[in-house]
Parts: sequence; structure tokens; C-alpha cells
Amino acid sequence: MNFQDIEKHIKSLKENGFSEEMIEDFLQYMEVTSKAPILLNPESTLTSQQQWAIACGADVAFANGHYLNELSTGFQKNEWLELLYNFWEVGSKSKALETINWMFKEGHRVQFDFFWQAMNIVSIEETKEFLWEHIVKDDNEEAIAFHRLRNLRHGLDVFKQFNLFDTDTIPNMLIWDFARIINLSRGCYDAGYFSREEALELIMTTVGPIRKTYKSWRQLSISYQFARYFWRGIDEKIFKELLAGMHLLLTHRNSPWVTLKWEDSE
Repeated sequence: MNFQDIEKHIKSLKENGFSEEMIEDFLQYMEVTSKAPILLNPESTLTSQQQWAIACGADVAFANGHYLNELSTGFQKNEWLELLYNFWEVGSKSKALETINWMFKEGHRVQFDFFWQAMNIVSIEETKEFLWEHIVKDDNEEAIAFHRLRNLRHGLDVFKQFNLFDTDTIPNMLIWDFARIINLSRGCYDAGYFSREEALELIMTTVGPIRKTYKSWRQLSISYQFARYFWRGIDEKIFKELLAGMHLLLTHRNSPWVTLKWEDSE
């Protein structure tokens, strides 16, 4: 982020009531993140289009210390076997394909559309009935649904305060599902569940829908961050880390978001 961008953010934060302490906290995240390495494999054999597809998952890959230009993340097989089982409940190739196919066909974006309708179309009096009709199956799910609805409202306010959304922006969660497809496919390759060809075929399948949905690396990144904010809950530390990571990926000379222009996939 250059000086003018920083000044613009500081001015925006002040105008929206952020304290000096909060602003200083954010700038510290920017400073720390700017020193984090852009990890590239100098021996990558991927084509520019394949690297472009890998870069669509860079928000997560950068935060987790993965290569940004190669199919392999750089992590060891045993590390990925443990990560896949603990975080995805994936312990086999068939389970991995089942999870990825679900994200291709439905993922979390289908539910998000219902939440968006609940906030913008359905009246307050009808919200509970609407959620039970489309999302909720028991009391526990009702509590989670209303929590996510609050996340959605609060997230919109926060992202507008940071000048991330225009007033007429309609968020979506496609990149939340598809970035996870990309990174899960990479992890399954490193774990030995997928061959190189199988993993790349899955990853390249995401390119068309991503290109149709987003217009820039910045828009893609903001959409991913908002989806995480909505689905996982409000975590100020992670929000600031992802935001700082986005600015580094958009400006660092070695970043794939700089070396590979958004139009390069066409």
C-alpha cells in the first residue's frame, strides 16, 4: 500500500468514528504483513493460466504460508494428511471428491442467497418463518442462522466503513466456495489423494465462474473476506490480517496479483 492509500484509509476510518488506537492497530498489521514473504517456487512448471487459477486462492494461501505459483503448497504429505482430516474430515480420495463436488454444486453460497433475501426482501416479522422454511431444521440451527444474519448486517457496515464496498454492492460467496476448492485440491495433491492432473483439472474448472463473477483481484479478495466474516463470525484480528494481506498481494512486485493481470486468464 502506498502513502496515498494509507492516508485515504486513515481519513476514512476517522470519518467513521474509529479511535486513534484502532487506526494504529490496523497500521501495525499492515507493517507486519508487508514483511511477510511472497512464497514462490522458482521451479514452477505451471502455465500462466494455471498460475492465474492458483492465484484465485491467494488470500488463504498467503495467510497459510503456501506457494503462490505452484500446485504444491510446499507443505509435507504428513502435514496435509493431518490438516485434511482435522479441518475437513477428509481421510480419503472419495471423501475429498465428495466435499469438492458439493462446493461446486452448492457450497455455502446457496444458503447465503437465502440470508440475503431474509435481510433485504423479507419483513422482520416474517424472518423467522422464512429461515425455518429455507435453512433452519432445529433450535440450534435457528440460533446459528440468526447469528449469521447479524454477521451479515454488521459485516456490511464494517466493509463500507473501510471503503471496501460501494453503497450499492451486493456481496456473494462464490469465491468462498471456489477458493476453498482450489486450496483443498492443492492440499489433496500434496497429501497424495489426487494426481497432478486430477488436481489441476478441478482447479481449472473454477476459472470460468470466477471470471464471470468478479472484475478484479481486489474485488475477488474483498468478496472472500466478506464471506469469511459472514460465515465464520466476527474476528477483528483475522479481518485486519486478511485486509493487510490483500494490500500486499495487490502491490508487491512479486505477487501473482501483480505479475498476472486479471485479464491474463482470457
